[in-house]
Amino acid sequence: MAATETKTTPIKQTFTYLREISAFLLLGTIIALIWSNVDNEGYAAAFHKKNFLHDHYNLLNFIVNDIFMVLFFGVAAKEIMESFLPGGALSSIKKASMPVIATVGGVFGPIGVFFLLRAIYEPSPDIFSAWAVPTATDIAYAWLFAGLIFGRQHAAVLLLLVIAVLDDMVGMVIIAVFYTSDVSPQWLGLVLVGMVICEILRRKGVKTFWAYFLLGTPLCWFGLYLTGVHPALAMVPVVPFMPHAERDSGLFANTENLHDTMNEFEHFFKPIVDVGLFSFGLANAGVVLNMDSITGQPTWIIFGALLLGKSIGIVCFTLIGQLLGLSLPAGMGLKDALVIGTVAAVGFTVALFVTSVALTNGVSPEAALEYAKYGTADMLRLGALLSFAAGPIAWAFAKILKVGRYAQTA
Repeated sequence: MAATETKTTPIKQTFTYLREISAFLLLGTIIALIWSNVDNEGYAAAFHKKNFLHDHYNLLNFIVNDIFMVLFFGVAAKEIMESFLPGGALSSIKKASMPVIATVGGVFGPIGVFFLLRAIYEPSPDIFSAWAVPTATDIAYAWLFAGLIFGRQHAAVLLLLVIAVLDDMVGMVIIAVFYTSDVSPQWLGLVLVGMVICEILRRKGVKTFWAYFLLGTPLCWFGLYLTGVHPALAMVPVVPFMPHAERDSGLFANTENLHDTMNEFEHFFKPIVDVGLFSFGLANAGVVLNMDSITGQPTWIIFGALLLGKSIGIVCFTLIGQLLGLSLPAGMGLKDALVIGTVAAVGFTVALFVTSVALTNGVSPEAALEYAKYGTADMLRLGALLSFAAGPIAWAFAKILKVGRYAQTA
């Protein structure tokens, strides 16, 4: 009885609700914005001044972006892996075709708009390295806004989640392939050793996720780091080897009663990730809000590429899918796809992370100095932060187009 009561305590319910709305990430973001504008030198010294590993990294930034984010992408990899299981959203060609085509639009649409706006405005210094920033979708906030607009059980919300998960998968590939310089491929052998160890554990019937996490992840982390690939992806090769359920219960479904290794991993680390995103917001969202950053061309190129690119790309490629004989989930039309495409423009967490990678792995030391001189980093981050506005804009579209919760008033 005591255990049952613990599960339903108001404190736990409040904590769960705060996690669901990504309140810890939002709090860290707000504090970062206040801190960077009240004491920019102190904020920069805390999170951006290089003071670690021969003055190549900032220690706190390294801990957050290179170590903590391993867990973030590990949880994302778990959802991606399960979506391919029987019953999952990507378990068959028929199920996956339309979401995959929509995702292609949601990736190439923003890239296309980014380069179009970059050609029109010709920002100086050039922000070519930031081309991947607007491809991102923040799963948590996109899911939150979509649920408010459509209701959690609407088919449009599932489609959005699949697109967002596929976006994450594409984002991992982009980070690994396009933001890797000075590649030392021989160190990929460590990643292979880590994967072999995880396969041996799986074949031996090892059920505890700690074995996979403690034996496989460090090898993959050092292998990626020494290769030149961002080490935040270290759990991506590990998670698929964890024993899992035979069928997928659904993206982000309540899996408290499932005790396979992969779900136990998520049960343990997901609350840590949700709360730990406070540190991510704190370390990455510190933007100096002045006329330069607010009116800067990079700010609006990133925001425009996200908002216009995502919505136009997803709608256009959804239409192409329909012309090819594919269909949207029952109860959905192109108007719903437009709203979903707009919600998917909420880049936020992942956009900030890709911005961080673009500002470090994606530019030469000379370009980094140019970025610092003109405050380009602040502009890119502000563009990613402003993408949060895509949620309210999508809500306005839903009211105007009378879709989702507003369809009854049509």
